[in-house]
Amino acid sequence: MKKIALGMAAAMVVATSPAYAAPLLFNFSGPSGTAIFQLDSNPTPDFSQTFIGSDQFSFSNVAGTFAGIAGTASTVSFGNGIFSSLSIAATNLGFTQFNSPTLFTGSPSNPIFLTGSFTLVNPFFGDGTLTISPAAVAGAVPEPATWAMMLVGFGGIGFSMRRRLKVRTTVSYT
Repeated sequence: MKKIALGMAAAMVVATSPAYAAPLLFNFSGPSGTAIFQLDSNPTPDFSQTFIGSDQFSFSNVAGTFAGIAGTASTVSFGNGIFSSLSIAATNLGFTQFNSPTLFTGSPSNPIFLTGSFTLVNPFFGDGTLTISPAAVAGAVPEPATWAMMLVGFGGIGFSMRRRLKVRTTVSYT
């Protein structure tokens, strides 16, 4: 009986271990304004392609703050190789496109962003800066099922302690 209970407890611990991609904060400032948004460190793009030695991918409807106003960018695109760039199309920001150093590794369908500060170049309108850093993540809050499982466990321990048979010892001298 104890082996079954221990096996079930071990299975629940393994089954409840979450796996998350770390969110990254993208903070862009350039001649057309600022853009702040979040993406996972290895997200799945809405569009990706490899074209003439260049990897390109984009995300649609990215929420963030653009030119100081909360909103949604219709498209945020990244590229490397011949067409290395960052493009942001947002209502408050307009359309900005900058040549950039490599901002990611991996394939365009499975990119992994690098962290750091990058200088982006636009020969017509001026340079910009992009900082990619890990986003602050709030502490985890247990789900109601977790609380219920914990309370049932404590109740079970209390019940088993209360129901334990008293052991009587008798001493006899012969």
